[in-house]
Amino acid sequence: MRFWRIGKQAVGMVAVMAVLWGCTKTPGESSPAKVLENYIKISFSLSGAQDRKRMEELLTGDTLARLMSWSDDQFMKAFLESPKRFQGLKILENRKVSDQEVALTYELSFEEGPKENLAQITQKKLCSVIKVDGLWKIKEVRSIRESIEYLKEFTLP
Repeated sequence: MRFWRIGKQAVGMVAVMAVLWGCTKTPGESSPAKVLENYIKISFSLSGAQDRKRMEELLTGDTLARLMSWSDDQFMKAFLESPKRFQGLKILENRKVSDQEVALTYELSFEEGPKENLAQITQKKLCSVIKVDGLWKIKEVRSIRESIEYLKEFTLP
């Protein structure tokens, strides 16, 4: 019986240590795939134009300049006006270009639009992520393919 008690305590300690270890961030923990995942997560959970700064922190180069040049109205229209519901992200290829650059090919799926005209959208994209001052940042994103499937049949006005 004493062995069982020690075993339960040991399992409890391992569980606590695993949780603490999983929550602890260490320098350099970031990866190109994680930066992309964070950016997409933020873009689907925005509540207003004030959230733009969180997205900008993950970008660099022309992509950052383009987002910073948008007015609040442009930002709101692109990210908040059309209801989008995240469905999934699949990283299809993770290719190291150099020590400072990684190319990610990924597929993003989401639903968009009102319930009566709901569409399932799947986008295949290529993302270039580079290391800037020790941090991975998104440099460029290019669309490869987009498919739109309307979940309800079309009706004519």
